[in-house]
Amino acid sequence: MKLFQFRSDRRQHGAVMVVSLLLLLIMTILALGASQTTRMQERMAGNARDHDLALQSAEAGVRGAERSIKALTLAPVPCTSVKCDVFELNIPENDKSQSKPMIYRDQEWWDSVAQSYTGSTNIKGSGTGDEIGMAKENPQFLIEEFEEVPDALSVPPSGPPPSKIYYRITSRGVGGTAQSAVVIQSTWARRF
Repeated sequence: MKLFQFRSDRRQHGAVMVVSLLLLLIMTILALGASQTTRMQERMAGNARDHDLALQSAEAGVRGAERSIKALTLAPVPCTSVKCDVFELNIPENDKSQSKPMIYRDQEWWDSVAQSYTGSTNIKGSGTGDEIGMAKENPQFLIEEFEEVPDALSVPPSGPPPSKIYYRITSRGVGGTAQSAVVIQSTWARRF
């Protein structure tokens, strides 16, 4: 009887090793899957942060353009040349991309037409440690005169009627990388 027990113990030693190797293989596969999921979530969080940074940068450009309109004492005369303070509604272009939406315009177009918003400190490399200081470049904006709407339908005898001038502000912000760009628009009314 003792001889039989000795033989069964000897046969089970190899089975324990095979079972432990299979368990080790399963645990390795689970660990690799978990690390891949974590890596994917980290990329998604980085992309979301990059987009939020671009959105904050574009918002800063819109607010800067609104402040520049608010600071005006006289209504600006819209122009069609490059780097105007206020453009006529149709922005002049030398290239063939006139029908392209502004989000798809290249960096050269924005550099030639738009103004760069720097705010109180330079956005790029300001060293303040805030989120927008991590943007790859300063936001850019352009202001277009949209429409002038008179307050009354009849002309008073003393001159032109008071009116509001509506401006369309378009701002482009870039996040931490050049691949994330956000273009937003705002409408601003001002009475002069």
